[in-house]
Amino acid sequence: MLSINLKGKKAFIAGIGDDQGFGWAIAKALAEAGATILIGTWTPMMKIFTTALENGKFDESRVLSDGSLMQIEKIYSLDAAFDTPADVPADILENKRYKDAEGYTISEVADTVAKDYGKIDIFVHSLA
Repeated sequence: MLSINLKGKKAFIAGIGDDQGFGWAIAKALAEAGATILIGTWTPMMKIFTTALENGKFDESRVLSDGSLMQIEKIYSLDAAFDTPADVPADILENKRYKDAEGYTISEVADTVAKDYGKIDIFVHSLA
């Protein structure tokens, strides 16, 4: 593996919903290099993904070369189909997977990440 030092860098990977895709593999490689990992998960998948993560379903695939587990600093609910809250149709707002979700449009997630971390250094688009 290419040796890169990303300690102190923040990486946002949009589009991770499990441990099988390119987004996960990229997040793991960035974590191996020392980056802080932030994830954007599609709003309808958020509860499924976070529950699986909390229950250890992904632990085997989180193992880094030093034996530690890849740490995910924060997971954001993200639906890239909507730029702003005004773009979200009423039927989506009433959908059970969106009803309790907040701040999942592109502009809201960008604002929240900026508030939480100031800036990110790496952005990976891994949306299906």
